[in-house]
Amino acid sequence: MSSSHNENMIEELAKDYADYAKMKQFHETIEDVMIRLEEFQSIVGMVQAESSECMNEHIPRIRHMRKELVTLCRKIDALEHVLIAANVSLTALETAVDTAEAELGVTDRFFGILNPLSFFKKSQESVIGNKQQQVFEPPTIYRTEDYFNTE
Repeated sequence: MSSSHNENMIEELAKDYADYAKMKQFHETIEDVMIRLEEFQSIVGMVQAESSECMNEHIPRIRHMRKELVTLCRKIDALEHVLIAANVSLTALETAVDTAEAELGVTDRFFGILNPLSFFKKSQESVIGNKQQQVFEPPTIYRTEDYFNTE
C-alpha cells in the first residue's frame, strides 16, 4: 500500500504543480497586461497634457491672429485674381502675336535658321506688298496699378 499511496501522492503533487504552473503563467500574463496598461495610461496622460496645452495656449493665439489670417486670405485671393488676369492677358497677347505672324508670313526664326531649305524659298515680300497694311492695335493687357496700391 505504501507504493500505491506514494503513487497517489505523487500524482496529486504533480497535479498541484501543474495547476501552479498554469497559474504562474496566468499571473505573468496578467502582469504583462498591467505593464502595458500603465504604458498606455502614461501615453494618454501625455496626450491630455498636449491637448490642454493646445487648448490653453495655441487656440487663444489663433483667435487673436484671426483678423490677420482673414487679411492674409484676402491678399491670397487678390493675388489669385491677378494671376488669372495675367494669364488671360498673356493668352490674348500670344494669340495677337500668332495672328500678326500669320498675317505677315513670319515663321519661327530658329526653325528658319535650322531649316536649310528656307534659303531656297522665294521671298514673301511680294505677297506682303500686295496686302493692304493693317493698323496695329495693341491687345488690352492688365495694368499692375489696377491691382496693387502704388502709395
